Amino acid sequence: MKKILILLVVLAAIAGIAYYKGNERNSRLHRSIASVKARELLFPDFENNINGIKKIHVKDDKAEATLVVQNDMWVVADRGGYPLDKEKLQTALLSLQYEKIKAGRHIGKDSWGKVGVNAPGSAAGAGMLVELFADKDALKYSFVLGGQVTSSGGSNNDQMQMFGGPKGNRFIRIQGEDTIWEIHDQLPDLVTKPDAWLAKAFFDVQKLKSVEVTMAKPEDSWKAARTEEAGDFILEGAKPGEKIDAGKVSLGTLLSSPAFNDVLSKDKATATMKDAVKAKLVTFEGFTYNVQVVKLAGQGGGDKYYLTVSVSADLPKERAAVKDEKPEDKKKNDEAFAAEKTKLEEKLASEKKFEGWVYEVTEYTVSSLLKKRAEILAAPPPANQPPPDAGGSTRPAGLPDIKKMIPGLNMSPPPGVPSSPTAPAAPPAVAPSSPPPLSVTTPAVPLPAPVKPEIKPAPAPGADPITGEKPAAPAPAPAAEPSKPAAPAPAAEPAAPAKP
Repeated sequence: MKKILILLVVLAAIAGIAYYKGNERNSRLHRSIASVKARELLFPDFENNINGIKKIHVKDDKAEATLVVQNDMWVVADRGGYPLDKEKLQTALLSLQYEKIKAGRHIGKDSWGKVGVNAPGSAAGAGMLVELFADKDALKYSFVLGGQVTSSGGSNNDQMQMFGGPKGNRFIRIQGEDTIWEIHDQLPDLVTKPDAWLAKAFFDVQKLKSVEVTMAKPEDSWKAARTEEAGDFILEGAKPGEKIDAGKVSLGTLLSSPAFNDVLSKDKATATMKDAVKAKLVTFEGFTYNVQVVKLAGQGGGDKYYLTVSVSADLPKERAAVKDEKPEDKKKNDEAFAAEKTKLEEKLASEKKFEGWVYEVTEYTVSSLLKKRAEILAAPPPANQPPPDAGGSTRPAGLPDIKKMIPGLNMSPPPGVPSSPTAPAAPPAVAPSSPPPLSVTTPAVPLPAPVKPEIKPAPAPGADPITGEKPAAPAPAPAAEPSKPAAPAPAAEPAAPAKP
Protein backbone atom coordinates (compact mmCIF):
# COMPACT_ATOMS: atom_id res chain seq x y z
CA MET A 1 0.00 0.00 0.00
CA LYS A 2 2.84 2.36 0.80
CA LYS A 3 4.46 1.70 -2.59
CA ILE A 4 1.22 2.51 -4.32
CA LEU A 5 0.94 5.82 -2.51
CA ILE A 6 4.52 6.72 -3.45
CA LEU A 7 3.81 5.86 -7.09
CA LEU A 8 0.70 8.04 -7.11
CA VAL A 9 2.65 10.96 -5.67
CA VAL A 10 5.34 10.60 -8.34
CA LEU A 11 2.75 10.49 -11.13
CA ALA A 12 1.01 13.54 -9.72
CA ALA A 13 4.31 15.41 -9.65
CA ILE A 14 5.06 14.53 -13.27
CA ALA A 15 1.60 15.64 -14.33
CA GLY A 16 2.02 18.91 -12.49
CA ILE A 17 5.35 19.64 -14.13
CA ALA A 18 3.94 18.85 -17.56
CA TYR A 19 0.96 21.12 -16.91
CA TYR A 20 3.22 23.94 -15.76
CA LYS A 21 5.49 23.64 -18.82
CA GLY A 22 2.48 23.58 -21.14
CA ASN A 23 1.03 26.72 -19.58
CA GLU A 24 4.39 28.42 -19.83
CA ARG A 25 4.67 27.60 -23.53
CA ASN A 26 1.11 28.70 -24.25
CA SER A 27 1.68 31.89 -22.34
CA ARG A 28 4.52 32.73 -24.70
CA LEU A 29 2.46 31.95 -27.77
CA HIS A 30 -0.71 33.66 -26.49
CA ARG A 31 0.79 36.65 -24.76
CA SER A 32 -1.57 39.55 -24.60
CA ILE A 33 -1.92 41.29 -27.95
CA ALA A 34 -2.59 44.52 -26.12
CA SER A 35 1.08 44.64 -25.07
CA VAL A 36 2.15 44.65 -28.75
CA LYS A 37 2.54 48.02 -30.41
CA ALA A 38 0.07 47.51 -33.24
CA ARG A 39 -0.05 49.23 -36.62
CA GLU A 40 -2.47 48.97 -39.51
CA LEU A 41 -0.17 48.08 -42.41
CA LEU A 42 2.56 45.49 -42.41
CA PHE A 43 4.95 47.89 -44.20
CA PRO A 44 3.71 51.46 -43.64
CA ASP A 45 6.37 53.03 -45.91
CA PHE A 46 6.20 50.50 -48.72
CA GLU A 47 4.16 52.80 -50.97
CA ASN A 48 7.01 55.32 -51.02
CA ASN A 49 9.66 52.70 -51.85
CA ILE A 50 7.87 50.30 -54.20
CA ASN A 51 9.23 51.94 -57.34
CA GLY A 52 12.74 51.80 -55.93
CA ILE A 53 12.78 48.00 -55.64
CA LYS A 54 15.34 46.63 -58.13
CA LYS A 55 15.89 43.10 -56.93
CA ILE A 56 13.85 40.39 -55.17
CA HIS A 57 15.21 37.18 -53.68
CA VAL A 58 12.83 34.40 -52.58
CA LYS A 59 14.18 31.24 -50.92
CA ASP A 60 13.08 28.20 -48.93
CA ASP A 61 14.65 24.83 -48.16
CA LYS A 62 13.77 23.46 -51.61
CA ALA A 63 14.39 26.22 -54.16
CA GLU A 64 15.16 29.88 -54.67
CA ALA A 65 14.52 32.53 -57.31
CA THR A 66 16.19 35.86 -58.00
CA LEU A 67 14.41 38.62 -59.92
CA VAL A 68 16.35 41.67 -61.06
CA VAL A 69 16.00 44.74 -63.25
CA GLN A 70 18.22 44.65 -66.36
CA ASN A 71 18.08 47.35 -69.02
CA ASP A 72 14.90 48.74 -67.48
CA MET A 73 13.20 45.34 -67.66
CA TRP A 74 12.48 42.77 -64.95
CA VAL A 75 14.04 39.38 -65.70
CA VAL A 76 14.61 36.04 -63.98
CA ALA A 77 18.30 35.86 -63.16
CA ASP A 78 18.15 32.09 -62.59
CA ARG A 79 17.07 31.63 -66.24
CA GLY A 80 19.75 33.64 -67.95
CA GLY A 81 17.86 36.92 -67.79
CA TYR A 82 14.63 35.70 -69.42
CA PRO A 83 11.72 38.20 -69.08
CA LEU A 84 9.44 37.57 -66.13
CA ASP A 85 5.69 37.78 -65.80
CA LYS A 86 5.04 41.47 -65.08
CA GLU A 87 1.49 40.95 -63.87
CA LYS A 88 2.60 38.33 -61.37
CA LEU A 89 5.32 40.61 -60.00
CA GLN A 90 2.97 43.59 -59.82
CA THR A 91 0.38 41.57 -57.91
CA ALA A 92 3.00 40.41 -55.40
CA LEU A 93 4.33 43.92 -54.74
CA LEU A 94 0.86 45.46 -54.41
CA SER A 95 -0.09 42.74 -51.93
CA LEU A 96 2.83 43.75 -49.74
CA GLN A 97 1.94 47.42 -50.07
CA TYR A 98 -1.65 47.02 -48.89
CA GLU A 99 -1.23 44.06 -46.50
CA LYS A 100 -2.87 44.73 -43.14
CA ILE A 101 -1.94 43.25 -39.77
CA LYS A 102 -4.52 41.06 -38.04
CA ALA A 103 -2.68 40.45 -34.80
CA GLY A 104 0.78 40.42 -33.21
CA ARG A 105 2.54 38.26 -30.61
CA HIS A 106 5.75 38.31 -28.61
CA ILE A 107 7.23 34.86 -29.27
CA GLY A 108 10.68 33.94 -28.07
CA LYS A 109 13.32 32.84 -30.58
CA ASP A 110 13.30 29.33 -29.16
CA SER A 111 9.67 29.04 -30.26
CA TRP A 112 10.08 30.40 -33.81
CA GLY A 113 10.23 26.89 -35.20
CA LYS A 114 6.78 26.15 -33.77
CA VAL A 115 5.26 28.87 -35.94
CA GLY A 116 7.52 28.24 -38.95
CA VAL A 117 9.36 31.56 -39.07
CA ASN A 118 12.94 30.33 -38.83
CA ALA A 119 15.20 31.25 -41.73
CA PRO A 120 15.76 28.59 -44.45
CA GLY A 121 18.49 26.14 -43.51
CA SER A 122 17.40 25.89 -39.89
CA ALA A 123 16.99 22.49 -38.27
CA ALA A 124 13.21 22.74 -38.07
CA GLY A 125 10.37 25.18 -38.58
CA ALA A 126 11.91 27.03 -41.54
CA GLY A 127 9.73 29.37 -43.58
CA MET A 128 10.23 31.28 -46.83
CA LEU A 129 12.72 34.11 -46.81
CA VAL A 130 11.83 37.18 -48.91
CA GLU A 131 14.37 39.95 -49.48
CA LEU A 132 13.76 43.16 -51.41
CA PHE A 133 16.68 45.34 -52.51
CA ALA A 134 17.07 48.86 -53.84
CA ASP A 135 19.87 50.09 -56.09
CA LYS A 136 23.32 48.62 -55.57
CA ASP A 137 21.85 45.68 -53.65
CA ALA A 138 20.84 47.81 -50.67
CA LEU A 139 18.53 45.64 -48.54
CA LYS A 140 15.24 47.47 -47.89
CA TYR A 141 12.89 44.74 -46.58
CA SER A 142 13.53 41.27 -45.25
CA PHE A 143 10.94 38.92 -43.73
CA VAL A 144 10.09 35.23 -43.31
CA LEU A 145 6.68 33.90 -44.25
CA GLY A 146 5.77 31.22 -41.72
CA GLY A 147 3.05 28.66 -41.24
CA GLN A 148 -0.67 28.98 -40.94
CA VAL A 149 -2.13 30.02 -37.63
CA THR A 150 -4.00 27.17 -35.95
CA SER A 151 -6.55 27.21 -33.15
CA SER A 152 -3.85 26.21 -30.66
CA GLY A 153 -1.69 29.17 -31.57
CA GLY A 154 0.97 27.25 -33.44
CA SER A 155 1.50 26.72 -37.17
CA ASN A 156 0.52 23.95 -39.53
CA ASN A 157 2.89 23.89 -42.49
CA ASP A 158 1.47 20.61 -43.82
CA GLN A 159 -2.00 22.09 -44.02
CA MET A 160 -0.62 24.94 -46.13
CA GLN A 161 0.04 22.52 -48.99
CA MET A 162 -3.55 21.26 -49.12
CA PHE A 163 -6.07 22.63 -51.63
CA GLY A 164 -3.65 25.21 -53.01
CA GLY A 165 -2.64 26.83 -49.74
CA PRO A 166 -3.91 27.78 -46.28
CA LYS A 167 -7.18 29.55 -45.67
CA GLY A 168 -6.52 31.23 -42.33
CA ASN A 169 -4.04 33.79 -40.98
CA ARG A 170 -0.34 33.33 -41.59
CA PHE A 171 2.66 34.10 -39.40
CA ILE A 172 5.29 36.51 -40.66
CA ARG A 173 8.51 37.64 -38.98
CA ILE A 174 10.07 40.93 -40.10
CA GLN A 175 13.80 41.26 -39.67
CA GLY A 176 14.70 43.62 -36.85
CA GLU A 177 11.31 43.34 -35.09
CA ASP A 178 10.52 41.30 -31.97
CA THR A 179 6.87 40.83 -32.83
CA ILE A 180 5.60 37.88 -34.84
CA TRP A 181 2.72 39.22 -36.91
CA GLU A 182 -0.38 37.55 -38.25
CA ILE A 183 -1.64 38.48 -41.73
CA HIS A 184 -4.71 37.25 -43.56
CA ASP A 185 -3.32 37.30 -47.12
CA GLN A 186 -1.24 34.22 -47.87
CA LEU A 187 0.85 36.09 -50.52
CA PRO A 188 0.61 33.19 -53.01
CA ASP A 189 2.48 35.02 -55.76
CA LEU A 190 5.72 34.94 -53.78
CA VAL A 191 7.13 31.57 -54.90
CA THR A 192 10.62 30.09 -54.99
CA LYS A 193 10.51 28.24 -58.34
CA PRO A 194 12.18 30.30 -61.09
CA ASP A 195 10.03 28.79 -63.88
CA ALA A 196 6.89 30.06 -62.12
CA TRP A 197 8.07 33.66 -62.69
CA LEU A 198 8.67 33.34 -66.45
CA ALA A 199 6.57 35.31 -68.92
CA LYS A 200 4.72 32.53 -70.76
CA ALA A 201 3.74 34.53 -73.86
CA PHE A 202 5.06 32.68 -76.91
CA PHE A 203 5.19 32.83 -80.71
CA ASP A 204 2.08 31.77 -82.62
CA VAL A 205 1.95 30.18 -86.10
CA GLN A 206 -1.29 31.11 -87.86
CA LYS A 207 -2.58 30.38 -91.39
CA LEU A 208 0.10 27.81 -92.16
CA LYS A 209 0.84 27.41 -95.88
CA SER A 210 3.68 24.88 -95.99
CA VAL A 211 5.93 22.87 -93.69
CA GLU A 212 9.24 21.27 -94.54
CA VAL A 213 10.93 18.85 -92.13
CA THR A 214 14.60 17.95 -92.56
CA MET A 215 16.00 14.93 -90.74
CA ALA A 216 19.39 13.24 -90.62
CA LYS A 217 18.38 10.71 -93.31
CA PRO A 218 17.01 12.18 -96.57
CA GLU A 219 14.42 9.40 -96.90
CA ASP A 220 12.91 10.46 -93.55
CA SER A 221 12.48 14.11 -94.56
CA TRP A 222 9.22 15.42 -96.00
CA LYS A 223 7.41 18.54 -97.18
CA ALA A 224 3.70 19.33 -97.42
CA ALA A 225 1.82 22.39 -98.65
CA ARG A 226 -1.66 23.63 -99.48
CA THR A 227 -2.86 26.23 -101.98
CA GLU A 228 -5.58 27.79 -99.84
CA GLU A 229 -6.06 28.32 -96.12
CA ALA A 230 -8.96 25.89 -95.78
CA GLY A 231 -7.46 23.26 -98.10
CA ASP A 232 -5.79 19.95 -97.39
CA PHE A 233 -2.03 19.51 -97.21
CA ILE A 234 -0.52 17.62 -100.16
CA LEU A 235 2.67 15.64 -99.71
CA GLU A 236 5.39 16.79 -102.07
CA GLY A 237 6.85 14.01 -104.22
CA ALA A 238 4.14 11.56 -103.23
CA LYS A 239 4.17 8.23 -105.02
CA PRO A 240 0.99 6.67 -106.42
CA GLY A 241 -1.30 5.81 -103.52
CA GLU A 242 0.65 7.92 -100.97
CA LYS A 243 -1.13 10.63 -99.01
CA ILE A 244 -0.94 12.23 -95.57
CA ASP A 245 -2.95 10.67 -92.76
CA ALA A 246 -4.56 13.56 -90.86
CA GLY A 247 -4.96 11.28 -87.86
CA LYS A 248 -1.20 10.77 -87.59
CA VAL A 249 -0.02 14.35 -88.05
CA SER A 250 -1.82 17.64 -87.35
CA LEU A 251 -0.57 20.28 -89.79
CA GLY A 252 -3.47 22.73 -89.79
CA THR A 253 -2.83 23.67 -86.13
CA LEU A 254 0.91 23.01 -86.04
CA LEU A 255 2.54 25.31 -83.42
CA SER A 256 -0.67 27.30 -83.17
CA SER A 257 -0.73 28.98 -79.72
CA PRO A 258 2.04 26.74 -78.28
CA ALA A 259 3.22 26.86 -74.67
CA PHE A 260 6.44 26.04 -72.83
CA ASN A 261 7.26 24.79 -69.35
CA ASP A 262 10.74 26.16 -68.77
CA VAL A 263 13.60 27.86 -70.57
CA LEU A 264 17.36 27.26 -70.73
CA SER A 265 19.93 30.00 -70.99
CA LYS A 266 21.32 30.85 -74.42
CA ASP A 267 24.76 29.46 -73.60
CA LYS A 268 23.24 25.95 -73.47
CA ALA A 269 21.59 26.18 -76.87
CA THR A 270 24.44 24.70 -78.93
CA ALA A 271 24.97 21.63 -76.75
CA THR A 272 21.27 20.95 -76.23
CA MET A 273 20.23 21.25 -79.89
CA LYS A 274 23.15 19.31 -81.34
CA ASP A 275 21.13 16.62 -83.17
CA ALA A 276 17.90 18.55 -83.61
CA VAL A 277 15.33 18.04 -86.36
CA LYS A 278 14.93 21.16 -88.50
CA ALA A 279 11.63 22.48 -89.79
CA LYS A 280 10.63 25.45 -91.91
CA LEU A 281 7.08 26.77 -91.61
CA VAL A 282 5.69 29.39 -94.00
CA THR A 283 2.33 31.12 -93.52
CA PHE A 284 -0.07 32.79 -95.94
CA GLU A 285 0.67 36.10 -94.16
CA GLY A 286 4.34 35.95 -95.17
CA PHE A 287 5.85 34.74 -91.89
CA THR A 288 8.66 32.18 -91.93
CA TYR A 289 9.51 30.18 -88.79
CA ASN A 290 12.74 28.19 -88.68
CA VAL A 291 12.30 25.70 -85.85
CA GLN A 292 14.63 23.10 -84.35
CA VAL A 293 13.31 20.30 -82.16
CA VAL A 294 15.14 17.63 -80.18
CA LYS A 295 14.15 14.80 -77.87
CA LEU A 296 16.49 13.98 -74.99
CA ALA A 297 16.23 11.04 -72.64
CA GLY A 298 15.28 12.20 -69.18
CA GLN A 299 16.81 11.04 -65.94
CA GLY A 300 14.02 9.58 -63.85
CA GLY A 301 11.45 12.13 -65.03
CA GLY A 302 10.75 10.91 -68.55
CA ASP A 303 11.95 12.27 -71.87
CA LYS A 304 12.52 15.99 -72.39
CA TYR A 305 11.61 17.95 -75.51
CA TYR A 306 13.35 21.21 -76.46
CA LEU A 307 12.66 23.77 -79.15
CA THR A 308 14.34 26.84 -80.62
CA VAL A 309 12.81 29.26 -83.11
CA SER A 310 13.78 32.16 -85.36
CA VAL A 311 11.20 34.22 -87.22
CA SER A 312 11.16 36.52 -90.22
CA ALA A 313 8.43 38.00 -92.40
CA ASP A 314 8.02 39.29 -95.93
CA LEU A 315 5.19 41.78 -95.53
CA PRO A 316 3.75 43.80 -98.43
CA LYS A 317 4.51 47.49 -98.21
CA GLU A 318 1.64 48.67 -100.35
CA ARG A 319 -1.79 47.39 -101.25
CA ALA A 320 -2.23 46.13 -104.77
CA ALA A 321 -4.21 48.49 -106.98
CA VAL A 322 -7.78 47.54 -107.84
CA LYS A 323 -9.18 48.45 -111.23
CA ASP A 324 -12.17 50.79 -111.26
CA GLU A 325 -12.11 51.10 -107.46
CA LYS A 326 -14.31 53.85 -106.13
CA PRO A 327 -12.64 56.61 -104.06
CA GLU A 328 -14.66 55.83 -100.96
CA ASP A 329 -13.85 52.12 -101.30
CA LYS A 330 -10.17 52.87 -101.86
CA LYS A 331 -9.98 54.93 -98.69
CA LYS A 332 -11.69 52.25 -96.66
CA ASN A 333 -9.51 49.47 -98.05
CA ASP A 334 -6.33 51.48 -97.57
CA GLU A 335 -7.15 52.04 -93.92
CA ALA A 336 -7.87 48.34 -93.39
CA PHE A 337 -4.60 47.41 -95.12
CA ALA A 338 -2.61 49.85 -92.98
CA ALA A 339 -4.17 48.51 -89.77
CA GLU A 340 -3.42 44.91 -90.74
CA LYS A 341 0.14 45.83 -91.74
CA THR A 342 0.74 47.48 -88.36
CA LYS A 343 -0.67 44.44 -86.58
CA LEU A 344 1.66 42.07 -88.45
CA GLU A 345 4.69 44.30 -87.85
CA GLU A 346 3.99 44.32 -84.11
CA LYS A 347 3.61 40.54 -84.15
CA LEU A 348 6.99 40.18 -85.86
CA ALA A 349 8.72 42.49 -83.37
CA SER A 350 7.20 40.59 -80.43
CA GLU A 351 8.14 37.15 -81.73
CA LYS A 352 11.71 38.18 -82.53
CA LYS A 353 12.29 38.30 -78.75
CA PHE A 354 12.00 34.51 -78.53
CA GLU A 355 14.97 33.85 -80.78
CA GLY A 356 18.07 32.19 -79.34
CA TRP A 357 16.43 30.66 -76.27
CA VAL A 358 15.98 26.93 -75.69
CA TYR A 359 12.45 26.14 -74.55
CA GLU A 360 11.34 23.00 -72.76
CA VAL A 361 7.98 21.99 -74.25
CA THR A 362 5.61 19.05 -74.06
CA GLU A 363 5.73 16.08 -76.42
CA TYR A 364 2.33 17.02 -77.85
CA THR A 365 3.63 20.42 -78.96
CA VAL A 366 6.34 19.01 -81.27
CA SER A 367 5.30 15.40 -81.92
CA SER A 368 4.28 16.13 -85.54
CA LEU A 369 7.71 17.57 -86.35
CA LEU A 370 9.51 14.51 -84.98
CA LYS A 371 7.71 12.03 -87.25
CA LYS A 372 9.46 10.50 -90.23
CA ARG A 373 8.00 10.51 -93.71
CA ALA A 374 6.82 6.92 -93.45
CA GLU A 375 5.10 7.70 -90.15
CA ILE A 376 2.75 10.34 -91.58
CA LEU A 377 1.46 8.32 -94.55
CA ALA A 378 -2.00 6.82 -94.63
CA ALA A 379 -2.17 3.04 -94.68
CA PRO A 380 -2.53 1.57 -98.22
CA PRO A 381 -5.96 0.22 -99.20
CA PRO A 382 -6.51 -3.50 -98.66
CA ALA A 383 -5.39 -5.76 -101.50
CA ASN A 384 -8.01 -7.31 -103.84
CA GLN A 385 -9.51 -10.61 -102.73
CA PRO A 386 -7.88 -13.64 -104.47
CA PRO A 387 -10.01 -15.37 -107.15
CA PRO A 388 -11.96 -18.45 -106.03
CA ASP A 389 -10.49 -21.90 -106.60
CA ALA A 390 -11.54 -23.96 -109.66
CA GLY A 391 -13.81 -26.08 -107.49
CA GLY A 392 -14.99 -23.21 -105.32
CA SER A 393 -18.39 -21.62 -105.07
CA THR A 394 -19.62 -19.38 -107.86
CA ARG A 395 -22.26 -17.60 -105.78
CA PRO A 396 -22.83 -13.92 -106.58
CA ALA A 397 -20.94 -11.40 -104.47
CA GLY A 398 -22.76 -10.33 -101.34
CA LEU A 399 -24.75 -13.52 -100.79
CA PRO A 400 -24.06 -15.64 -97.70
CA ASP A 401 -22.05 -18.84 -98.00
CA ILE A 402 -24.48 -21.71 -97.38
CA LYS A 403 -21.58 -24.01 -96.55
CA LYS A 404 -20.84 -21.86 -93.51
CA MET A 405 -24.46 -21.53 -92.50
CA ILE A 406 -25.19 -25.32 -92.34
CA PRO A 407 -22.41 -27.26 -90.59
CA GLY A 408 -21.55 -30.55 -92.27
CA LEU A 409 -23.14 -29.59 -95.59
CA ASN A 410 -20.92 -30.61 -98.49
CA MET A 411 -21.69 -28.91 -101.78
CA SER A 412 -19.01 -30.79 -103.74
CA PRO A 413 -20.43 -32.74 -106.68
CA PRO A 414 -20.29 -36.55 -106.56
CA PRO A 415 -17.58 -38.43 -108.42
CA GLY A 416 -18.05 -38.40 -112.12
CA VAL A 417 -19.96 -35.10 -112.18
CA PRO A 418 -18.11 -32.03 -113.55
CA SER A 419 -17.25 -29.38 -110.96
CA SER A 420 -18.94 -26.67 -113.04
CA PRO A 421 -21.74 -28.37 -114.97
CA THR A 422 -23.29 -26.47 -117.78
CA ALA A 423 -26.92 -26.54 -118.80
CA PRO A 424 -27.56 -29.38 -121.26
CA ALA A 425 -28.20 -28.33 -124.82
CA ALA A 426 -31.77 -28.42 -126.01
CA PRO A 427 -32.59 -31.69 -127.85
CA PRO A 428 -33.34 -31.48 -131.54
CA ALA A 429 -36.90 -30.82 -132.54
CA VAL A 430 -38.97 -33.92 -133.32
CA ALA A 431 -42.41 -34.54 -134.56
CA PRO A 432 -45.25 -34.05 -132.13
CA SER A 433 -46.06 -37.71 -132.18
CA SER A 434 -42.60 -38.62 -130.89
CA PRO A 435 -41.90 -36.83 -127.56
CA PRO A 436 -38.20 -36.30 -126.72
CA PRO A 437 -36.64 -38.58 -124.16
CA LEU A 438 -36.37 -37.16 -120.68
CA SER A 439 -33.16 -37.17 -118.68
CA VAL A 440 -32.76 -35.80 -115.15
CA THR A 441 -29.41 -35.71 -113.35
CA THR A 442 -29.61 -34.82 -109.69
CA PRO A 443 -26.33 -34.75 -107.70
CA ALA A 444 -26.59 -36.55 -104.41
CA VAL A 445 -26.61 -34.19 -101.43
CA PRO A 446 -25.64 -35.94 -98.21
CA LEU A 447 -27.60 -34.78 -95.17
CA PRO A 448 -26.18 -34.31 -91.67
CA ALA A 449 -26.38 -37.42 -89.52
CA PRO A 450 -29.23 -37.29 -86.97
CA VAL A 451 -28.36 -36.86 -83.35
CA LYS A 452 -30.36 -39.91 -82.27
CA PRO A 453 -31.41 -42.82 -84.47
CA GLU A 454 -35.11 -42.92 -85.18
CA ILE A 455 -36.86 -46.21 -85.90
CA LYS A 456 -39.35 -45.95 -88.72
CA PRO A 457 -41.51 -48.61 -90.41
CA ALA A 458 -40.16 -50.13 -93.56
CA PRO A 459 -40.83 -47.91 -96.57
CA ALA A 460 -43.21 -48.97 -99.26
CA PRO A 461 -41.75 -50.58 -102.31
CA GLY A 462 -40.13 -47.99 -104.54
CA ALA A 463 -40.31 -45.24 -101.87
CA ASP A 464 -37.35 -43.10 -100.75
CA PRO A 465 -35.55 -45.02 -97.97
CA ILE A 466 -34.97 -41.78 -96.00
CA THR A 467 -38.14 -39.73 -96.37
CA GLY A 468 -40.56 -42.59 -97.13
CA GLU A 469 -42.07 -40.65 -99.99
CA LYS A 470 -42.60 -41.97 -103.49
CA PRO A 471 -40.67 -40.15 -106.21
CA ALA A 472 -42.64 -37.79 -108.41
CA ALA A 473 -42.68 -38.10 -112.14
CA PRO A 474 -40.01 -35.95 -113.80
CA ALA A 475 -41.20 -32.80 -115.54
CA PRO A 476 -41.12 -32.78 -119.34
CA ALA A 477 -38.26 -30.93 -121.02
CA PRO A 478 -39.12 -27.90 -123.23
CA ALA A 479 -39.54 -28.60 -126.93
CA ALA A 480 -39.57 -26.48 -130.01
CA GLU A 481 -43.25 -27.20 -130.63
CA PRO A 482 -46.06 -28.22 -128.28
CA SER A 483 -46.14 -31.92 -127.66
CA LYS A 484 -48.26 -34.36 -125.80
CA PRO A 485 -47.46 -34.86 -122.15
CA ALA A 486 -45.42 -37.92 -121.40
CA ALA A 487 -47.13 -40.81 -119.73
CA PRO A 488 -46.30 -41.07 -116.04
CA ALA A 489 -44.06 -43.93 -115.01
CA PRO A 490 -45.64 -46.83 -113.08
CA ALA A 491 -45.60 -46.33 -109.35
CA ALA A 492 -44.12 -49.72 -108.60
CA GLU A 493 -41.22 -49.30 -110.98
CA PRO A 494 -39.62 -45.80 -110.76
CA ALA A 495 -37.40 -44.73 -113.60
CA ALA A 496 -33.74 -45.27 -112.97
CA PRO A 497 -31.51 -42.20 -113.18
CA ALA A 498 -29.79 -41.80 -116.53
CA LYS A 499 -26.03 -42.00 -116.65
CA PRO A 500 -24.26 -38.73 -117.16
